[in-house]
Amino acid sequence: MIKDLINKVMFKHSKVKELISIPKDQISISLSKDEIAMILQSIKNTNFSGSVLEDLYNLVYKLQKNFNNLNKE
Repeated sequence: MIKDLINKVMFKHSKVKELISIPKDQISISLSKDEIAMILQSIKNTNFSGSVLEDLYNLVYKLQKNFNNLNKE
């Protein structure tokens, strides 16, 4: 019984800790490999102005990193 109580507390603590570590201006989403590929292909086929290039580069980097991780699985 005590072991179950400890496991429940530890689970809740880890979830709270996980939620606290996410900045308020960010969310976590899950995308499939095909969805990420479609977004990357759309970005590839689009022209962007200089004012968004750095933000776009960072976004594409994150997407490509996640896409590569999905290919490893």
